[in-house]
Amino acid sequence: MSGVSIPASLWIQGLAAVGLLIITKLIWDVYFSALRLIPGPALAKITDVWRAVHTYGGRIDLKHVQLHRKYGTAVRVGPNCVSISDPGLIRTIYSTRNPWKKSDMYRPNDVLLEGHRLSNLFNTQDEDWHNQNIRPIRGLWTMTKVLEYEPLIDETITKFVDKLSLRFVDCGKVCPMDEWIGFFAWDVTANFSFGRHYGFLDQEKDVDNLITDSTAGLKYFAPVSQMPWIDNILDKNPIKRIGPKPTLTGVLYAFKVVAEYQMQLAENKIEGTVDHTLDKYVQLKKTNPEMVNDNQIVNWLMLSILAGGDTSSATMRAVLYFLAKSPSAMAQLITELQGAALPTPAPWKQVRDLPYLDAVIREALRMNPGIAMVFERVVPQGGFTLPDGRYLPAGTKVGINPFVTSRDSGVFGNDADEFDPDRWLQGSDESLEHYEERSRRMKDTVDFVFGGGGRVCMGRYLAVLEIKKLIATLYSTFDIQLVDQGHEWKYHNAWFVYQYDMPMIIRRR
Repeated sequence: MSGVSIPASLWIQGLAAVGLLIITKLIWDVYFSALRLIPGPALAKITDVWRAVHTYGGRIDLKHVQLHRKYGTAVRVGPNCVSISDPGLIRTIYSTRNPWKKSDMYRPNDVLLEGHRLSNLFNTQDEDWHNQNIRPIRGLWTMTKVLEYEPLIDETITKFVDKLSLRFVDCGKVCPMDEWIGFFAWDVTANFSFGRHYGFLDQEKDVDNLITDSTAGLKYFAPVSQMPWIDNILDKNPIKRIGPKPTLTGVLYAFKVVAEYQMQLAENKIEGTVDHTLDKYVQLKKTNPEMVNDNQIVNWLMLSILAGGDTSSATMRAVLYFLAKSPSAMAQLITELQGAALPTPAPWKQVRDLPYLDAVIREALRMNPGIAMVFERVVPQGGFTLPDGRYLPAGTKVGINPFVTSRDSGVFGNDADEFDPDRWLQGSDESLEHYEERSRRMKDTVDFVFGGGGRVCMGRYLAVLEIKKLIATLYSTFDIQLVDQGHEWKYHNAWFVYQYDMPMIIRRR
């Protein structure tokens, strides 16, 4: 039986109809959309491909700054997506009460395990589920509680300093500091999370390609998050999965660690006092038996596994890089540290209130936020009217990129593109009242890199503890310089910020 042929004229008519629908959609998006008054690149108004391509290139942060300086405080970066640059709207969009829902940009970060799609505390769009699941552990992440991790951090800092001395200081070799900061950040995260290192510092390499695979995963997640539906075709399809799967790798690793630790507990093989995160979570089985099981513990641990090493290493690399580029700032920091007469590793109680150390770290975080993409939310029912009167209807994706707000001249001055830790100090002719108000605005803006509202990063206090202690220890112990002060690092923004090519000479101080 022969097949029924379709006349060519019908094919032509069908294609013409599809073409007409596409053209009609494009005209609507540009001229009749509720967002038509929001300016932006012409291509961005008709397709999300524009922002996916720019994100894939690795410098969407700079593109956003350029767009806002051209178009103003609201820029249309997609057919239904608006980027905001007004720091004053951070508390509105990322509110604690009646929070705006996360958009579907976070969905590609789901894990597909045995055919089931699993969200996590970072990417879930369900606020009630998030609040319910984070409540038992929220109290474990105050500064008072994270200080219990200081001995574990000290252990890793000591190992790091010893390794730098042996491999680079004593023999005069050039240190690829970007790699070694990554080794430290991942090992210290493992130590306070599980009570053991991954082994990067001991083996002096990327063990089992954990960092490489994680980076590849984020380089997938960043552009795909701009067109999240495409993840259903690539990584989440049931036939052949395409692309890296770092979240799945992290989940399987966490299940392994949890199982091994509980076996050690059952066999009474745990000696001495244990103060790592895993132990604290396991103990919650006793106080919250109806909720806490191994799956829940893994879900909690994923917050550290997914973000702990990458975000803190980005900030620490930025500190070392910008100090190497700013001899006067480095000299001022060293003077302060020498005056403090710090032991090694530097204790938190002696570094927490050092003003210039704090200024240097805040300025590096401002210049180079560890996360530098738009944190998308969805405009709630009733819509939202911008301060200038323009209206954003309900369902619009909207958000702020911390890289953009951290370059805001209204908050940081006309030299907002320059590294200057002094901006965080009181000026010689500045009143205390003016300084405190200016400092508050700067801190509120820069701290947005940790998120806002109920979805703020719980590990922010631990990150500050780890970073301050390491930077104080390194610059109390070593003189650290770029091989060539004119050398420029390489940089790729893939949700988390990755910096490369930081060859440094380390000498004993």
